[in-house]
Amino acid sequence: MPHLPATSKERKQADLERRVQRILDDRRFQGLRGRSARRALAVVAALCSLGIVPAYAVAGSIVGILVTGLAWLAWWLLRLSTRTIADLPDRFLDERQRLLRDRSYLDAYRIYAGLIACLATVALVAFVAVSQDDAVQLVITWPQAFGLVMFMITLAAVLPSMVVAWREQGEPAELPA
Repeated sequence: MPHLPATSKERKQADLERRVQRILDDRRFQGLRGRSARRALAVVAALCSLGIVPAYAVAGSIVGILVTGLAWLAWWLLRLSTRTIADLPDRFLDERQRLLRDRSYLDAYRIYAGLIACLATVALVAFVAVSQDDAVQLVITWPQAFGLVMFMITLAAVLPSMVVAWREQGEPAELPA
């Protein structure tokens, strides 16, 4: 007779293992798992993420929320297309997947840090170029600040899956049954 989970911790662990196995065996989203589809999703996720700041700053909160929602939807589709490799613990991944995940996190961190450094440098240079005798005041509205924070949070979440999607070879459109 098989061992049934007795404690709450064992039940949670068994549930997690069933969910992970279901994700790894899932064939419903096979059309998203090809290389070109993954790369297209990565580009859409990048464009939606970049559109968050101007959406909040120019168009307002409703449009900003919609663009943020689109970016998170693109992230969710990216996770499905890569079988959540970027988010799974080591015990669920083989050596190749672990290496891919670890390299993707390293590259995502480098991209994120480089982007933040570039944005800060451009902002500083623009401020110095516009400011004569430090007479210019920078006014940031709440929607602009919120849009910037949402962009940074979304990008931090999306980048590892984007890197996996871009780097990974992809799967055939139809797997044999």
